[in-house]
Amino acid sequence: MGGLMATAITTRRLVGVGLAVIAVACAVLTGFLGFRYFDARATEDSRESSLSAARDYATTMFGYDPVNVADHVQRSKNVVIGSAKTEYDRLIAQPLPDDKDNFVEGVRKQRVVSQAVIQDAGVVTNTRDTSTVLLFMNQSVSRNGKDLVRVDPSRLTFSMVRHDDTWMIEKIEIITDDSFRSRIEQTSTPPAGAVPLPGPSSASPSSASPAPTPPPAAPAESSAPPAG
Repeated sequence: MGGLMATAITTRRLVGVGLAVIAVACAVLTGFLGFRYFDARATEDSRESSLSAARDYATTMFGYDPVNVADHVQRSKNVVIGSAKTEYDRLIAQPLPDDKDNFVEGVRKQRVVSQAVIQDAGVVTNTRDTSTVLLFMNQSVSRNGKDLVRVDPSRLTFSMVRHDDTWMIEKIEIITDDSFRSRIEQTSTPPAGAVPLPGPSSASPSSASPAPTPPPAAPAESSAPPAG
């Protein structure tokens, strides 16, 4: 009789231990699946927010007129860091062709109007705190109310990082057809009609994009730089 009771007690203990192990395993699995879901959701939210930010930044940086150019420049300066900031600061400090003023004053004096239209955009790759966005952009420029210049569709990428819930542009690159066949990379020769963009400088002509130039000073010019 005592042996049967001991066996029953042992069995209950084993069952209890087994249930406890199962409960712990379920808790661990639930936590793991919850983390994976949270991480996947955060990455997807990052994709959507970085795409929206990139579209807004591009239209602000490359679209401007005499009234809003100073505001657009300041807003653009607030979201560029690294090599993008270095090149952008250099560009807006330069005068327009045939002008001695800086970029902002030149746009006002020559009544330059640049319209940037994002035809399409998509996220190439992203994590919760980084994102590379590909943009297809058309830009048209007029000066003194005339001399309209149509620019062929240009392709560019924004490499961005998130700082305190704000997406910052770390690098801007012009890309060519070869970039689609291999990988997105900076090239020495931009596509025909490409809009000049701020990008990292390099002494090597085979690996770096040419330095961007200011907006057109004559009808023959075909491109304009970002204004903010």
